[in-house]
Amino acid sequence: MAGEFLSKRTIWSSLILAAAAAWVGMHLEVAVSTQAVSAGVFLATAAAMSSIAWTWVHSERWPGLTRFPLSAKDLARAAYLVGSLVVLLEVVLPVIAFISTAQGITHTSAVTVILLALGTAPLILLLWSGPTRRHRLGAFIALVTGILIGIVLNPLSAAMALAVEGTACFLLGFEATDAAARRRGTGPRISSLVLGELMCSRMTQINTVALVAFGWLLNTMLHDHGAALPLGAITVVQNTPLNAYFSRHPSTWLVVKTCPRTWRTLGVYAVELAAMYTVCGALVVAAEPVPVRLASDIVFVVSAASSAALAAVLMEWRWPLLDWKSEREVIRHPRKYVPALVACPVSIAFWILTH
Repeated sequence: MAGEFLSKRTIWSSLILAAAAAWVGMHLEVAVSTQAVSAGVFLATAAAMSSIAWTWVHSERWPGLTRFPLSAKDLARAAYLVGSLVVLLEVVLPVIAFISTAQGITHTSAVTVILLALGTAPLILLLWSGPTRRHRLGAFIALVTGILIGIVLNPLSAAMALAVEGTACFLLGFEATDAAARRRGTGPRISSLVLGELMCSRMTQINTVALVAFGWLLNTMLHDHGAALPLGAITVVQNTPLNAYFSRHPSTWLVVKTCPRTWRTLGVYAVELAAMYTVCGALVVAAEPVPVRLASDIVFVVSAASSAALAAVLMEWRWPLLDWKSEREVIRHPRKYVPALVACPVSIAFWILTH
């Protein structure tokens, strides 16, 4: 399990994220509140752990692990530990790099970020993979309690409370089960690949909501500091489950590739993906109270969505990832940053032309 998630690819991904976060913090020169950082850490941790839950615990490989001479509690503790280490690399390190370059990190901020991420990680995994409804409800209540403490008191108190709850979850070794895997993929039959994925994949749903929330948070923060560019709209195109749809579903890709007019299917998927990203980007841009730059923002969102969708589909067409052993390999592949990297300069260029 450790080799699956804590590989060189994970380390490189963490370093890339940290470098990008440091660059953004250095050039934006914004003062980031602890509340905003805590919200971002919570969302990022939820997305990372949900990805682990739905690409590992709810995969066909988890039942094989349960057949080894390991107790269910030890296996669950291993999953909690590995997930926490992944969060430490992919969430905590980039956030600390961002804060350090933006305004200088304090001891309190560092402790808050670390405790919040490591405390939330086991609870998120238990929320999606708990053996019974009682376990999942308990994890949900624990998370809500932490959020309320952060709102009523302060982020540090919330981080400490979540750290205690997460530690208890780890020590008690609440089992993780793949019972929900039997329900995964069920749902209404929809002809649209994008809508079908959104309706049937819990991982994609979580990822989409988290990206929109994070983008809205980033846009609000930038607007409060007088920044003109709605960069938060770029975050929504970083939806790897949708960008790597055909790589995640090799059988679907085989059917699409062998059937006539492959280009038509890919074109329809690109249009649907661009439309979905446009809607998500519009929700993010809605963080600005007065649409003074309405035309420029619309152009920014549409150009970002279209260019990202085109880049994602071209990668799936020309360079699909089909030789993977776990879906996690596709989700964490470094090429996941390509759609956002393409969308960023394209949308900024169009925004400047219409500003």
